[in-house]
Amino acid sequence: MMLRSIIPLPALLLAFALVTVSADEITLEPSQDAFVCDCVPGATNPMLGNQYLAQGRYSACYNRTFIQWDLSSIPAGSIILNAEFRIYCADFYGSPSGQMAYYRVTEDWDEDTVTFINRPDHTTDGAVIETTWPTSSSWSVIDITGFVTDWFMGAEYNFGMLCHSDGCTSTSDCAYYSSRVSASAYRPRLIVTYTEPGTLDAETWGALKAV
Repeated sequence: MMLRSIIPLPALLLAFALVTVSADEITLEPSQDAFVCDCVPGATNPMLGNQYLAQGRYSACYNRTFIQWDLSSIPAGSIILNAEFRIYCADFYGSPSGQMAYYRVTEDWDEDTVTFINRPDHTTDGAVIETTWPTSSSWSVIDITGFVTDWFMGAEYNFGMLCHSDGCTSTSDCAYYSSRVSASAYRPRLIVTYTEPGTLDAETWGALKAV
């Protein structure tokens, strides 16, 4: 009788422990972005124009930015490992106070028509809070892996994100470059690291074959 070779359990567990996947990275520009202000409630991108976005408190006014990305270029079935939102602060006004808050938007909106009056709703569930404000002429980097994972996996509808502020005691406001700024190197971006399904690198295959 021919006996079938059986892989010892410890070796099999080691093989699974050695399994790694090669990671890919993609950089996405927003599919749309805009900001609104409660002091100019009927305007889209008030005062600064559509090459800028704003987040924070300026005097007695609060600026809010809405931003959204199309994730369809990430292969279906991929696993999201990391997602960083990067946005360039062209000018910071006032002194840092309070915190920056990032929320998932729960309704559809349009970058050409959104205003403070018709702004979409959002949820505070899973909010990302940052207490360190950016300085003028610097990049702000925010980890939104949770948001992107939920959007990509279909756990939440992808209506984008609200960039707001909370607890500001005086002027604490950042003017960012938007996706419409002519200098493309300063446009907002979402950098996503992911693994495609069933992708094993050569070293991993070699380790499995050696068991």
